[in-house]
Amino acid sequence: MRSKAIRWSLAMVVTLAACGGDGDTAGSTVESYPANGLTDSVLAIDNNFLPQTLTVVAGTEVVFENAGHNPHNVVPADDPIATEWGVLDAHFLPDATYSHVFATPGTYTFYCTIHGSAKAGMVGTIEVTAP
Repeated sequence: MRSKAIRWSLAMVVTLAACGGDGDTAGSTVESYPANGLTDSVLAIDNNFLPQTLTVVAGTEVVFENAGHNPHNVVPADDPIATEWGVLDAHFLPDATYSHVFATPGTYTFYCTIHGSAKAGMVGTIEVTAP
């Protein structure tokens, strides 16, 4: 009887693992939206992003412009080498631009590693809402 219970327990573990038993629940997936033709901008001015907080609808292209006198970068708070999105300072000299379409609703915190940290200094936030 004990081996039957063990087999049943193992079968349940395998079934739960196959169903995404890591906390995923139905309806919790975040939808990604296509580009919608809307554009908004964030200026990198010496030691500040303007605006510091920007709210856009998912699918909006955000153009970051280095309007300052110094090199800057725009990196996600949890990705200081900008592997998902962002631009490093070698490509974001004065007068340079970088754009990214924010397709998925959520909060995107970014900063300039030259003039701050993920928590202080030259920081900004993009709030992306569902259409």
